[in-house]
Amino acid sequence: MRPQLQGPGVLRRRYTRSVPPRVGPGAGESRESPPLAPEPGPAARETVDGEAASWRRWAPSHLVPGFIALQIVCQLALLLESISAVRVVVRVLAFGLSLALLAFVPGQRLRHPAMPVLIASMAITALNMFHPQTSNVLAGTAQLGIQVAVLAPLFWVTRVRIDAVTFRRALALLFLFNAASAGMGVLQVYFPGSFQPALSTAIGSMGESYTSSLQFEAASGQRIFRPFGLTDVPGGAATGAFYSVLLGTGFLISARRGLVKVLSLGGIFVGVISLYLCQVRAMALMLGVCLLAIGAVLALRGRLLQLVKLVALVGGLAVVGLSWAVAVGGQSALTRWGSLFEQDAADVYYSNRGYFLEGTFTHFLPQFPLGAGLGRYGMANAYFGGARDPSRPPLWVEVQWTAWVFDGGAAVLVLYPLAVLLTAIWALRVALRRNDSEEFWLWGTLIFAYDVGAIALTFSYPFFMSQAGMEFWLLNAALFGAFFHATRQAPRSALHETVHPDRR
Repeated sequence: MRPQLQGPGVLRRRYTRSVPPRVGPGAGESRESPPLAPEPGPAARETVDGEAASWRRWAPSHLVPGFIALQIVCQLALLLESISAVRVVVRVLAFGLSLALLAFVPGQRLRHPAMPVLIASMAITALNMFHPQTSNVLAGTAQLGIQVAVLAPLFWVTRVRIDAVTFRRALALLFLFNAASAGMGVLQVYFPGSFQPALSTAIGSMGESYTSSLQFEAASGQRIFRPFGLTDVPGGAATGAFYSVLLGTGFLISARRGLVKVLSLGGIFVGVISLYLCQVRAMALMLGVCLLAIGAVLALRGRLLQLVKLVALVGGLAVVGLSWAVAVGGQSALTRWGSLFEQDAADVYYSNRGYFLEGTFTHFLPQFPLGAGLGRYGMANAYFGGARDPSRPPLWVEVQWTAWVFDGGAAVLVLYPLAVLLTAIWALRVALRRNDSEEFWLWGTLIFAYDVGAIALTFSYPFFMSQAGMEFWLLNAALFGAFFHATRQAPRSALHETVHPDRR
C-alpha cells in the first residue's frame, strides 16, 4: 500500500504520512526500500519539546533584561575604590559584551529602518581609521569598537524573539535603576558625605577651580558637590532623575495595579527633587520637551482625560518637589532655577553648552570636513592614547555633534542623526497606530518621547559614546522586535483558530 498525505484541507489535521502497520518481521517491507526509522517515543518527544520550549522561553525573557542588568552591575562596580586597578577591564566589559552578542547571537535579524543609514555611517567611521591624524592603532581600534558596541543592540536584539512582556521588563529594570540613582542623589545632599562615592579621576585631574564649580552651598551652610547618584561624576544623578521621571510617566499612564502606580509616582517625585538638586538646567529643559512629546501624542489620540490627569499629577509633584529641594539644597538651588526664567532659554543653553555646538560648525567642521582621525578624544584616548604627539593632540568633546565631526566629518554628521531621526519617526508611527490590542501605542509613545530626549541630550553631552546610547538602540530594537512578532503572530493565531476549531 502506498503512503498517502493527509492535509488540513482534507480532515483538518496537520500534514502527516500514513504508513500501513507492520504485522511481523519483514511484513509489508520491500527489499528495495529500507523500513522507516521508528518515531521517538512519548518520553523522547517530551524531552526534545521541553528543551526547545525552554530555549524559546529563555531567549526572549532573559537575554535583553539580562544585558541591561549586567550594564547596571558594571556601572555600580565603577563606584568601588577596590577595583581601581581593573577599572579599564570593567569599562571594556560593558561594551565588549555587546560586541560578543553581536557575533554569537544566532538568528536572522529584522530590518529596522535605521540599519542601512547606520551601516553607511559606520563604514565612513571605519575608513577614518586610516586618517593620518589617528592617535594610534590601539586607540583607534578602541574608538571604533565603542561605536560598534553602542549600536550593536539594534542588530542582535532583532535576532531574538521579543514579546510585550519582555519589553516591559526591560523598561522596568531601567526605571528602577534610574529611580535608585535619583534617590541616592537626594540622600547625598540630605546627608552630606555619607553616601558619596569617590570622585572620578578624570574630573579630579581638571584642577580645583573646575571641581569647585561643581559644588554649591546647601541649606546647612556646608559646601557640597552636586549629587553623584550612582555615578562617580558630580551632577551625574541628573541623568537618573531625567529617566526616572520620563519612564515613570510611561508606567503611570499604563498602570492598572495600585503598586505600579505608587512606584511610578514615587519615581517621578524622587526624580524631580534630584533634578532640582543637581541644578542641571539644560537637562530640565530637555525633560520638558519629552513630556510635551508625550502630551502631544495623547492629544492626537484623543486621550484628553489621561492628558489632564498627567499634567495635574506631574505638575503637582514638580511644585512640591521644588519646595522640598529648596528646604534641603538651600537658597542657591532656588536662585539657580530662578535664573532659568529670568533669562532667555537660548541664552541659558548657550552659556552652558551652546558655544561648544557653535564651535562645532564654525571651527571644527571647516577644519575636519572628512574627520579628525580616531582615538583622539574620550575614553579611548584617555586609556589608549599613549604618548602625546604635537601633530595629533587630544581633542575635547562636550557635545555629541562635535564627536560626529571628529569621527567622520560632514558625512557622519548627516548620516548618524538621520538614523536617529528615522528611529524616532518609526516609534511615532507605532504611537499613532489605532488598532492595537497589545497597547503598543503606549510604549511607542514612551519610546518616541525617550528618542526625543536622546536627540535633545546630543546637544548636552556625547550621548552615543556612552552606555546611555547603547540603551537607546537596545530599547528601540526591543520595541521593533516585539511589535513585529506581535503583529505577525496575530494573523497566524486567527488562521489557526479557523483551520483547527477543535483545538480551542
